[in-house]
Amino acid sequence: MTQRIPKWESELWHYISSNDGTQCPLSGYRHAKQKGGWCPAACMEQVCRLVDSRYSNVEDYDSIERPTSCRIFELVEMLAQKYIKRRKVYHPPVPTELVSLADEQHPIEVRLVPLTAYHGAIWHLKGSWIIQLNENDAPATRRFTLFHEIFHILAHRKATPVFRKGELKAGHFNELLAEQFAISILMPAEMVRRKWAESNSLSKMAEIFDVPKSVACVRLKLLHLI
Repeated sequence: MTQRIPKWESELWHYISSNDGTQCPLSGYRHAKQKGGWCPAACMEQVCRLVDSRYSNVEDYDSIERPTSCRIFELVEMLAQKYIKRRKVYHPPVPTELVSLADEQHPIEVRLVPLTAYHGAIWHLKGSWIIQLNENDAPATRRFTLFHEIFHILAHRKATPVFRKGELKAGHFNELLAEQFAISILMPAEMVRRKWAESNSLSKMAEIFDVPKSVACVRLKLLHLI
């Protein structure tokens, strides 16, 4: 039996379907700007580069400001929490088996291939999903890429238009949403707060959650823990 989609999730897919995915659908975050807050869309290239350890130094996290509450990012966070709760994950690291929840009606196969331009890619062939991960990346990076691509699968299934591939420097807004989803599901907020209080170490947090150090760095900054 098909599960009913909650209103908040329908709202997310509506926003994503409302434009071509290159910029935020919420009118440029007018309310955040009026309050003097930080607009995540204005720094999407910076954030994407910071979570990509190939292009950034972890010390660069100081340039990230805590964003004013933004509805579309709240919805992406809620989406990540939905799958965490469905699989009843209470302790890190989050298991990669969660990827099966992205499409429970069709198989999802993960392949390691020597990609040159991207960390990952997805293909929909004969009713099955194929996720390609760059075999040259470190395991923690591939793990992050896996959940990035899972968000794309969800969007392909539940929203239109589908995400467009483009170079990181193009700054497609939907790519930032996929990054945010991967960060949120691999480092659930409450788990991060609890483990940070215990460890107070960036390196240890990256190890505990099995993510690149740069990803742990961004998550801690966005949660205002560092």
